[in-house]
Amino acid sequence: MHPMIILFAPLLVAGCALQPIVALNTPPPAPPVTVAAVMPTKLVETRYDVRGYREAANPSLRHEAHAVYRRTRVPVTASDELETVSRASYPPASVAPLPASEELTAELATQKQITTELRAMQTSMAETNQQMQAQYALLVRQSGEAMKLRAQLETERNRIRNASPAEAAPAAPAAAPSSRAEVKW
Repeated sequence: MHPMIILFAPLLVAGCALQPIVALNTPPPAPPVTVAAVMPTKLVETRYDVRGYREAANPSLRHEAHAVYRRTRVPVTASDELETVSRASYPPASVAPLPASEELTAELATQKQITTELRAMQTSMAETNQQMQAQYALLVRQSGEAMKLRAQLETERNRIRNASPAEAAPAAPAAAPSSRAEVKW
């Protein structure tokens, strides 16, 4: 037993000399608390006039024109007379023209040129159409006259063919042509 005490004593002394390792879970330090500076504010009431309208969910229900008030929190330093402008004083974005640019200007110039050329072509086509109508009317009139002349010619031929042979024989020439005169066929 003696030898055990000799071994145990240094272990006991060594064990007491060591500090026990203990894990401590300490929360991280909290960030410093900051308080926002509170600016004093006041409520401002703004009036909006609304026209009469029908309710979307129930079209048989109509609301008459009335005023709507809106409360807005503003700093105390804001003036008491806040000026409101009617929405009708500014055109909506869908109506406001786009800013002019070189590309847009060039495109508009091209469109104007094309439109001018199309109008010139339409005028030319209308004039050509009128000329064609006049030419067609002239051709119809001339065809009608040619048909009348052809009918008269046929009538005259039939009258000559059906005429008696005595009437059809040509009369003898009064004088014979001289040898000096040219013969025309």
